[in-house]
Amino acid sequence: MKNAMRIIGKVYVFVFALVAPVLAQSRLVTEPSPAAAGPAFDVGVGYTNLTMAVPAARHVNLTGLDFSGRVDFNSRWGAMVDSNYVRTSNILSTPKGGHILSFLTGPVFYPVEHGNTRMFVDALAGAGLVGGATPGSNGEYYHGWLLRFAYAGGGGVEHFVSGPFSVRVSGDYLHTAFYDSVGAVRPQNNMRVTVSLVYRLAGRRPREVR
Repeated sequence: MKNAMRIIGKVYVFVFALVAPVLAQSRLVTEPSPAAAGPAFDVGVGYTNLTMAVPAARHVNLTGLDFSGRVDFNSRWGAMVDSNYVRTSNILSTPKGGHILSFLTGPVFYPVEHGNTRMFVDALAGAGLVGGATPGSNGEYYHGWLLRFAYAGGGGVEHFVSGPFSVRVSGDYLHTAFYDSVGAVRPQNNMRVTVSLVYRLAGRRPREVR
């Protein structure tokens, strides 16, 4: 438990170090902005549907919320932090529910941009906390929680809507780990799809990036 809290604490410190510049940029500006372009910052909140692979069993669908923050250094490269929580009230034939809580960060690349729309790919790493149950034989099951290194890779599309708002649709592969029916730690290969509403705090809007 102490190791789990230590890992989560380190992740929070890292997230704060990345988000602090965003908060500093969101102060009220009473003078015209300079013509020179700087980093762009945004935050987003969205809905996630995740298909979780239960070791030695079938797949389970979980739903929940996603919170993210991004900084775009230029029109091609940026970085992001992502926190995702999804859950289900029942794991297969067991009376237990399940959840995944992840904290990830990593680079973002924008290969294509056209008008108000741009595509992106990302590669993230961090920590994943998985809680749930694994069905065993004779109606038995194993349940608990496990905190391990996690990573994700994927991409999506962001479309500028109005003012500072954009809609972002993303899909990625999320790698976590959990116990199998005999208590051994096994990898989980999860697929998730997220739809987010994004608010730009500072910098040029996607359609204005050159």
